[in-house]
Amino acid sequence: MHVDRRLLGWGLFFILLGGIPLAVKGGLLDEQLIGQWPLLWPVLLIGWGLGLLLRNTPLARIGGAVTAVTFGIMGGGALATGFGGVPIASGCTSNSPATAFASQNGQLGQTARAEIEFSCGSLTVTSGDGTGWSISGTDRNGTGPAIDTSGGGVSLKSTAVRNLLGSSGHAVWNVTLPKAPALDLGLTLNAGDGTVSLPGTTISSASITLNAGALTVDLGEATAAGDVNATVNASTGALTLPAGGRSVNLSLNAGSLKVCLPTGAALQVQWSGALGSNNFDGAGLVKVDDNTWTSSGFVAGQPHTELHVSANAGSFELQFGGSCSA
Repeated sequence: MHVDRRLLGWGLFFILLGGIPLAVKGGLLDEQLIGQWPLLWPVLLIGWGLGLLLRNTPLARIGGAVTAVTFGIMGGGALATGFGGVPIASGCTSNSPATAFASQNGQLGQTARAEIEFSCGSLTVTSGDGTGWSISGTDRNGTGPAIDTSGGGVSLKSTAVRNLLGSSGHAVWNVTLPKAPALDLGLTLNAGDGTVSLPGTTISSASITLNAGALTVDLGEATAAGDVNATVNASTGALTLPAGGRSVNLSLNAGSLKVCLPTGAALQVQWSGALGSNNFDGAGLVKVDDNTWTSSGFVAGQPHTELHVSANAGSFELQFGGSCSA
């Protein structure tokens, strides 16, 4: 057998990326120990340094191998245990200095856009009666988010400052969105953890982006929920939806996502991507072809959730009944 040394690094990376989650699930590796994967980031610098020092020598591949193994361990650890440790590695720790910022509130129109872009910390979004929104919380300097209420909607964004994540250190936001208007929801979470629970709301559409974090979005008790688009990058996510007709487009890149639907919900799934895993057979879906699954008794002409999943080195899980969390 001939080994192509040019691809050795990729081979080591993918073996560790898939092997570590399997070993943790099988009890062969300690989950708490693997959960410390973010602390390995200095080893990447060592690998890059070795690559520079040993360039044009017979040992030049050592640096690349160290880097590939480290990326594999970190990626496998992230898939196995989640991404809650990322803020620790990046300075977004919960024990960072915190100052309360001034609470803000306002009113929305009958239909409105609610945009939340949050970086570095803990985000909680809930629903409240009426047409009013509000935000309270803490951050490093007590400056609070940048707020824009033009056009009858509301935009809440972490203030851009001097660190890698574009936020003012570890922050805690408590956001309330109103039940009365029909909301077009946009949510971006970077290097943090979040919980979104919106019972009684009308969500006309939702667009979600999750980067290096953990996020639970529960729309299961929303009065109505329209189309959903979500991108999960190196993160752990959970999405609970009600039954009904909608299009759900999900993209997973080195991340994991769980979707929960009510028991008996009508569903059709289109699957694509590379090195991704799913539990469609275990969830009781009927396989139509290599890329398509449906719920039992599925009738194409009846209202149903049309689920499109693209998973690249990602893990997808489907669950019927109850809600799910990241």
